[in-house]
Parts: sequence; C-alpha cells; structure tokens
Amino acid sequence: MLSFSSFVFSCRMRLAKLKHHKLALSSTLIVLMIVIFIGPPVYKESWLDPFSTLNLSNRELHPHTITMLGMLKSDDPYHPYYFSDQKTISELMHDLQHTTPVSLSDLPADFSKDQKTEFFTLHRASSKFHSEEDYALQYNPRLGVVYFRQQLFHINESAIYTLNKITNSMTPGWWKS
Repeated sequence: MLSFSSFVFSCRMRLAKLKHHKLALSSTLIVLMIVIFIGPPVYKESWLDPFSTLNLSNRELHPHTITMLGMLKSDDPYHPYYFSDQKTISELMHDLQHTTPVSLSDLPADFSKDQKTEFFTLHRASSKFHSEEDYALQYNPRLGVVYFRQQLFHINESAIYTLNKITNSMTPGWWKS
C-alpha cells in the first residue's frame, strides 16, 4: 500500500512530465476548441458540399435553409396550400440534388397540352447567411419533370415519392411569416 507522501511525489512527477509537453497540450486544446465552436456552423452551411440543387450552388439553395413549401394546383389556382415539416422538406431538397437536366426535345410532343401542373414556392427564411427569398418550382407529376429557373429537370423516384407525400399532407391556406 502506498503512503500519502509517495502518492504526492508520483503526482509531482506526472506534473513535471506534463510541463515538458505544455506546447503540444496547449496546441491540441486550441485545435479542439476551434473544431467545437466553428465546426457545426461550417457543417450546417456546408459550402464545401460538392452537390448543387437544381443547378444552383448549395451556398445559395441549401437543403436546410428551405423552411416552407407553398403550392397551387393548375386546375384549382384559387386554393393555396402550404407545408412546413422541416425534416420532409430537407429530404425533398436532398432528393432534388440528384436531378438530371432535360432538353425540350427529350420530352413527349404533348408535354404542354392540358397538363396538370403543380406550382411550388420554396421559401428560404432569413438567417445570418441568407436573406429571405422565395423560389418558384413547377412540377409535372405525369412526367416526373420539374421546371426551375428556365430549365427542365428529370427527378428520381425518391423525389417523386417525397413530393407526393408532401402534396397529400399539405395544409389549406398560406403560411404566415
């Protein structure tokens, strides 16, 4: 069994060893503090993310910044709907990262004739990185095509499923900012 004086002596020796490694320890602590405090905002904003959403950089249209969706149907334009579930909206935005551009010649000839189209508003709330802005998106459910900023995109099955899930659970009316 160790005596109290031997315990104190061993603690002093450990502290003496630590004194020699003060530079390494302090630099490690500084790096850890930087990672803890700066890491989450950098990851959340994620301008390092290589993906783009609908040919816009994620810096401009990041999936986590879209907070609400508004919708008008082409056959009933006087009854708006909105959706505000952040998790599902984020899932949709991640699905929209995997769209492929489509030219008008790739679409069927009857594309513009009497199509049921759903008009979406992607609402980006203001934050310290962005100003408040709304984006218009047209969705053709029959063809699985979205029209965004004068470009057509073919969306994958996951995005179609998420859009159908959102459309079926929308609330009548318009959101209040």
